[in-house]
Amino acid sequence: MSNQSVNREPIMQLNSNVIPTSAFQRYELMVELGRLEMALDNVRTGPNALQADTLNALESRCARIQEALSRLPA
Repeated sequence: MSNQSVNREPIMQLNSNVIPTSAFQRYELMVELGRLEMALDNVRTGPNALQADTLNALESRCARIQEALSRLPA
């Protein structure tokens, strides 16, 4: 069992070095943007009228992530 974990470590290190930083950042930002969009949908369709602050915060966060995505190299 300890041999398996020793054998996996170099592969894990290799995989983390293969993904370019900008591609990884783009992926992470896209995942976060998807989560925020789902949260926005939930807030918009929710019964509470007191969710305006939450809605504004989520929309602001989405805008910042979209801006960060636009600055990353393609």
